[in-house]
Amino acid sequence: MRWIEASKSAAVGAAADNLSAIEAEAAAIVGRIRQEGSSAVQDYARRFDGYEADGFAVEKSIISGAAGALEEADRQAIMAMIRSVATFHAEQGYRGYQKETWPGIMCERRADALSCAGLYVPGGSAPLISSLVMMAIPARLAGVGRAYVVTPPDENGQLNAVLAATLDLLGVHEVYLLGGAQAVGAMACGVAGLPRADKIFGPGNAWVAAAKQCVAQWPGGPAIDLPAGPSEVMVIADDTADPAFVAADLLAQAEHDPLARITLLALDGFDQTACEAELSRQLANLPRRQIAAEAMSQALGISCADRDEAIGVANRLAPEHLIIQTRLPRDIAVQVRTAGGIFIGPWTPETLGDYAAGPNHILPTGGAGRAWSGVTVESFQRTTTLIEATAPGLARSASTFMRLAEMEGLEAHAASLKIRLAALEKEGLSSTGPARRSAIVRRVTKETDITIEVDLDRSGPCAISTGVGFYDHMLEQVARHGGFALNVMCRGDLDIDPHHTIEDVALALGEALSRALGDRKGIARFGFELPMDEARAGVWIDLSGRPFAVFEGAIPGDSVGEFPVAMTEHVFRSLSEQLKAAIQVKVEGENAHHMIEACFKALGRALRQAIRIEDDSIASTKGVL
Repeated sequence: MRWIEASKSAAVGAAADNLSAIEAEAAAIVGRIRQEGSSAVQDYARRFDGYEADGFAVEKSIISGAAGALEEADRQAIMAMIRSVATFHAEQGYRGYQKETWPGIMCERRADALSCAGLYVPGGSAPLISSLVMMAIPARLAGVGRAYVVTPPDENGQLNAVLAATLDLLGVHEVYLLGGAQAVGAMACGVAGLPRADKIFGPGNAWVAAAKQCVAQWPGGPAIDLPAGPSEVMVIADDTADPAFVAADLLAQAEHDPLARITLLALDGFDQTACEAELSRQLANLPRRQIAAEAMSQALGISCADRDEAIGVANRLAPEHLIIQTRLPRDIAVQVRTAGGIFIGPWTPETLGDYAAGPNHILPTGGAGRAWSGVTVESFQRTTTLIEATAPGLARSASTFMRLAEMEGLEAHAASLKIRLAALEKEGLSSTGPARRSAIVRRVTKETDITIEVDLDRSGPCAISTGVGFYDHMLEQVARHGGFALNVMCRGDLDIDPHHTIEDVALALGEALSRALGDRKGIARFGFELPMDEARAGVWIDLSGRPFAVFEGAIPGDSVGEFPVAMTEHVFRSLSEQLKAAIQVKVEGENAHHMIEACFKALGRALRQAIRIEDDSIASTKGVL
């Protein structure tokens, strides 16, 4: 292992990525397949795979029932991996949703699965059944129309028996025996009996990675899952790390590939000498020691002055796998934003992620983690947006869109609206109408970062996330009973206390409501509600533009969940201040939870009345609010 200082690590990634000869050869292979088709695939299969058969498709009968030939312990282990991966990935997937962005204009996102995905499973000296599971499970959960497997033949020109059994357990029966760049070319072009893949997935050697990058650049070519090259591991270790554990983790990745990238970030106090001795001792006992030794000959040790320097190196190199064996390892984990997968603490070897922990092990390498993520259910989906406007919706909003088109100098865009407005005017539909009563407010302080979106003319959706569960529920009640859409996202200093979060959210909500009301023309202006429970609360509102707050009633106790009882009054006073409204609250009861909930529900009902459009006048005898 070669050791350098952290300050000299900036060029590490670039030096390791000099694969131009392989890239040129892979490009030549897929280029010839694009020109010549199946005959070129057959030629490369004979040259590189030693495969002489006329076709590449595996008979389904070879796969069906293959699991029955497994030892029971092996079958149980594979099924455990399938269950864990499926359990973790089941929470993933794009969701479809609708949102009325203007009154009368409905926008929608629809999530669809890919029609055809090609799954490349590396073979060679170690057929990766785990990689098969990591692709087949999310493809199934996404609902891919056709997901087929391509894998190199074994030394006998056959499908590896364990791989066949795993395919059987997964219920995947479309398989082709083909490896390397020629497999990528065949999937991309849809030749040699393989379907044309919309997207190609799977890890592989440098030729496979280069071929994937090449075909993804073709006009109309397939997408790829992610940029992937030789496997990588980085270990961050301090004086608490066990040198034997560290050595074992480095070697576990080294045995994958002679080109595997092995990096150790050593903090002050880590026993480098003991680690080197463990590497030698453990390496001598590995069946794949020749491969591991070659990878370790290129391994890099980086001496880091402190945790911050190690975090900087990790974020810059964006390792595929990052193992943290230090004091408070999670503190480092939350600050590393570019790693493909992170393994926290001494009892979490990377092997867990390779097999049956649940998360996907197909991850970006070569620094691609700065922008790319690992394979997910979403990787097998795509989204489509849909827009549908009603005639009144277009009439009310067209002037805004025309102005934007004219600002860009695109007169045909504006004309496509003008011609429709002319048609609507013939039908008696005016292009003027009530303005959309909505607002987005972002409030950033030293303690909080809050974004609030409110739309008074829609009854939903409602999404609240402040980090204070009870407060989220109360704000949801305000929106639901108030009959308006509300989205709140807040990051606050909850590790100190929730006070800043609660008060700052109330201030931001008041500002958002005030902006959405605009000149307040035509509103009912006044509102009150007196819901009954074993608690009783009344809220009276005057949206006059003059802030004034009164809160009567003592709520018992210190807190409800994480929500301090005393903050209830602060919320109403903050709302009054920013909404520029007179708000009077009176609450009675004995149960703090119900008393606070009654206050917020009453607020929602009072707002529902006060923001209601009644006519186009100002609700004041003086003609002004």
